[in-house]
Parts: sequence; C-alpha cells; structure tokens
Amino acid sequence: MDGFRKPVGDQPPSVYWRRRLVVVAALVALVLLLWFLISATLAGGEDGEPAASPTSTNSPQAQDVDPDDPSRECTADDLTLTLEASPPEVTVGTMPAFDLGLEHTGDTACSLSTATEGTDMSVRSGEQIYYSTTWCTDDPAFPESDWVLQPGDNEALQATWAGQRVNEQCEPIQEQSDPGYYWASVAIGGVPAPEVQFRLVEG
Repeated sequence: MDGFRKPVGDQPPSVYWRRRLVVVAALVALVLLLWFLISATLAGGEDGEPAASPTSTNSPQAQDVDPDDPSRECTADDLTLTLEASPPEVTVGTMPAFDLGLEHTGDTACSLSTATEGTDMSVRSGEQIYYSTTWCTDDPAFPESDWVLQPGDNEALQATWAGQRVNEQCEPIQEQSDPGYYWASVAIGGVPAPEVQFRLVEG
C-alpha cells in the first residue's frame, strides 16, 4: 500500500500519479464503451422484432379481395338463402322437392355458381345421412347455374331428392326411404340455407 500511495522511482511523484490517472481514465472509458455497445445490441434486437410484421401483411393470405370486383365469389356476407319443402308432406315413392331462394343482401356485386366448391344438398333422418350430392357427384340435385348478382337481386332454384337412401359410394341402400320426418339442407358456394323439415307418409 505504501508503494501505491508513495510511488518509488527516479521521477517526481506527480509524474507517477498522472500516469495512474491516465490508466484509470482509460479503464473507465473502456467500461463505458463496453456498456454502450451491449446496450445498443440489446436495443437493436428489440427494435428488430416488430420490423418483420409489415412483411406478413403482404402475404397472399392477407391480401383483401376488391369488394368492387363483380367477378369475386359471393360470401355469406353477400347472400341470404332460404329453403322450403314443396310440399312439406310427401308420399313414399314420390320425389320430394325443395324451393331454394337466393337474395343478394350485400353492398356490391359478386359472382355465384352452383358448380363451385361448397355446393351441396343432403338429406338426413336423425343423425343418419340418407343422401348427399358430395356422394352422388353425377346427381347434382339442381341445375347448374351461374350468376353475377347485384345488390337486391333474387334468384330461385328447385332441388329434388329421389327418395333413395344411399351410402358414401352412392350405392342404394333402400330404394324407398321409410315413412317419417326428414331434414334437407342446401349450401351454394359454401353459403348454407337453414335446414328444413319434411315428412314422408304412406300412400
């Protein structure tokens, strides 16, 4: 400790004290420099995380469809579908029919086709599916139609069911379904109409 407080050498003590002060100042400067570099690195990492978010908004999934393009496909925001059994009580052995109404209740024009994906008609009794056009692709249940719908437009279709119960390969299980209550459902282009109940009765 005496050597530190009272430097020993050929030079005056003030020379040694100045040298020590220079060394201490250099060490302090080095520590401050290291602290600054570490702080800048951490701050850069934090700022870099949100920088990636704008690129995600440019992905194809994030691109919005032009609402003023009439060739865009109609969605559930554009359409209201209704389904009605016509008549609601049918004799076994005859062909149940259903009236489907479409109304464009959106704000801009859009296109709709019965041939597009998401179009289906099915008939069930309880939890058992008796018929589906996804099983019977050669039996579309209603005619193929294409529209460019303007706001306020209305269209109508009629769908039919042969009354047969089929399996997923569209092979008949029953030529004539049993008397009882059934439910029919229809969707056009992925837009569904509420299910409707009808009844098969003995002739």
